[in-house]
Amino acid sequence: MTHPRAMITVTAALGVALGSARGSAGEPKERPSGVAGAPVSAFALRSPYNGEAEAIGAGRKLYAVHCASCHGERGEGWGNAPSLISDPVRHASPGAVFWFLTNGDLRRGMPAWSRLSEPRRWQLVTFLKNLDSDEK
Repeated sequence: MTHPRAMITVTAALGVALGSARGSAGEPKERPSGVAGAPVSAFALRSPYNGEAEAIGAGRKLYAVHCASCHGERGEGWGNAPSLISDPVRHASPGAVFWFLTNGDLRRGMPAWSRLSEPRRWQLVTFLKNLDSDEK
């Protein structure tokens, strides 16, 4: 038979755990949008192509096919698609950008690009991380 105090402690601990996952009004906390919503583990991911000219060129081609129609030819963004040359994207780690490309955010109109191979996604990240300097 379970001791009543043990049940109270377990119930209280469960309440605290569930409460910490909710906002002050009892609503679930929303993960930040965009690359800011990447989990901590994503920030540690490193690009295998960091700054390589070939990867930037391959990423440019992928961007033209998959991204430019929403984010603009130079990443300036328009409509609901944000600028990719904005500070939050420019200062995001390559791993966070890779995570966001892989997972997307359909509620905000960003598809998941997990169907692209991992090397292609890293090429795209490499292009994006060099986008602002690439056009100069």
